[in-house]
Amino acid sequence: MNIIKPTANVVALTTANNFANATCVYISTTATAFITVAYANSVTKGAFVLPANQYIFVQKDYTDTIASNVAVSASAAAYRG
Repeated sequence: MNIIKPTANVVALTTANNFANATCVYISTTATAFITVAYANSVTKGAFVLPANQYIFVQKDYTDTIASNVAVSASAAAYRG
């Protein structure tokens, strides 16, 4: 059983956001999305494609930002799988 503990409100993510220095971010999408994780200085750390109608938890450093090419729902969270 997976457990999610939201630690902030959901936002429609497109532009870079560090989610108040969260280290775990829940992302869900209804359309295929290209997700980018970047260092605080905007240099890309990594990227991936999230297929339509999927969700994922992204673990990041607290200063890293996450952005998407389409609006996805995202929230800072704690997760236990």
